[in-house]
Order: sequence, then structure tokens, then C-alpha cells
Amino acid sequence: MNIEKRNALVEKLNSEPEPQLVPVDEFFDGNDDIGSIGCNLPEHPGIDAFRTALARLKERDDVVAVYAQIAEIDPGEDCWPFADTVFVVGWLSSEDLAAELEALEPDEVGSAEDFGVPEQLLHKHKEPVLAAWWD
Repeated sequence: MNIEKRNALVEKLNSEPEPQLVPVDEFFDGNDDIGSIGCNLPEHPGIDAFRTALARLKERDDVVAVYAQIAEIDPGEDCWPFADTVFVVGWLSSEDLAAELEALEPDEVGSAEDFGVPEQLLHKHKEPVLAAWWD
């Protein structure tokens, strides 16, 4: 883990109102902490699997942006901020999103309205928003 990047991200997130959102490329920059996302999976596929799948998703023509919602900013000195939800902005279906993320085993995938769309997404994007959640 890159401690300087972790500390900079924690400082940035602490200055933002809840719920804190961060673009996935920023969330994964310097992050190798498997406890930062999908930590309750019986067999965690590794942080690189999450990074690769979400980066691939972000490159789709029907996806505008992908954000990690931070559930815990500072879970410990040697820990990266923890995210349990990913929001995907764009026109893909929830079935397509579930298929894209199948190897990451999210507990739920669906309309972000079911998860509560953060206000900052509604103000920033006019496109539909989907969510994937890991318990």
C-alpha cells in the first residue's frame, strides 16, 4: 500500500460531506488492501481483480463514470478506506452490470434508487445510476 496516497485520500475524504464518493481509478491508486472492498467474500479474488473489472467497466461505451462509496474513511493506520458500494453511471442494464461483476460476487446489483442515490451524483450526472453492493 502506498501510505502517502492513502493518507492523501483520507485527508480529501475527511473534507467532503457524507456520503463520500471517489472515482474508482482514484480509489485503487496505491491500494493493495483486500479489506478495502469485498472483504467479506469467502474467497476474495484480490484487489487487482476488482481494479481490473471496474476499470474495464469504466471503458464501456454505455458507462459514463464509476464511483466507490466510502463506508469507512479510516479503518486503521495500515488500512485503505473501505467501500461497500460501487455506483455505475450510464445506460447499461442491471443484468449487464451483474454479468460484468459476476467474478467479484456482489451481494446485490440493481438500480441505485434501491440503495439511495447520493445527491452529488444526481447533481453531476443526468444518466441512470446502478449500484453493486458487497455485504
